[in-house]
Amino acid sequence: MNGLLGLIIIVIVAFVPAILYMLWVRSAEIYDREPLRAVQGVFLYGMSAALLLALILETVAVVIIDAAAGGLSVIAYELVLAVVLAPIIEEFTKATGIMTVTRRLIEPENGLVYGAAVGLGFAAMENVLYYITAMEAGTDIFIATAIARTLTSTLLHTAASALVGFGFSRSRCFYMFYGTPRSWLPYYVAAVLLHAAFNLLASISLFDPSASGILSLIGLVLSAIMTWAMVAWVRRKIIKLDRANVAGRIRCE
Repeated sequence: MNGLLGLIIIVIVAFVPAILYMLWVRSAEIYDREPLRAVQGVFLYGMSAALLLALILETVAVVIIDAAAGGLSVIAYELVLAVVLAPIIEEFTKATGIMTVTRRLIEPENGLVYGAAVGLGFAAMENVLYYITAMEAGTDIFIATAIARTLTSTLLHTAASALVGFGFSRSRCFYMFYGTPRSWLPYYVAAVLLHAAFNLLASISLFDPSASGILSLIGLVLSAIMTWAMVAWVRRKIIKLDRANVAGRIRCE
């Protein structure tokens, strides 16, 4: 396949689902819906600044781990990178995108919308990097990778970042209503744990290479169920909070 044509296909396959997901999540809010330009801005931050910062921090962390833990087995090393390092760093860098729109978090559901947007931007550009490698391995590998990541990891970033965004908006909302701050850190921890669980399922084949095929399939199915359930919860939560806000029954706790 022509290099330029292949790159165009990769970008389309990576960004179109992410943009559609972003619009789908945003559409759950009917009253005082967040401006599309603001949501797009956070999406762009996720695909650029958040991803670049994550790549830099992960590179530095890998160098430190290589120097400090050279005796780790291959499995342990891969698990540390996937289950510990990546979730902690990536959820933090995506959270910095939510921090750029703190002034817009005047309703608890707004954090869910902006969190999902930054996560989707991050996922879209990350998918481009994965798809380039997959395309080089063959069209069939590219198609399988695109389907799997569109249905799982893209939604993982959506849900995890939405959790962090919800923490920010609840903290701000709680302060506005009660005059005392509330930490968003528990929501960050929850996002990290969700991300870690997802990556553990994705790495399950490491435990028994002889059965890697069936284990990978099991991990894919379980991760798809988990991520779709979490994204469905995010959208239901937006709808519930949005309608409650209009009815005058908003609750920040």
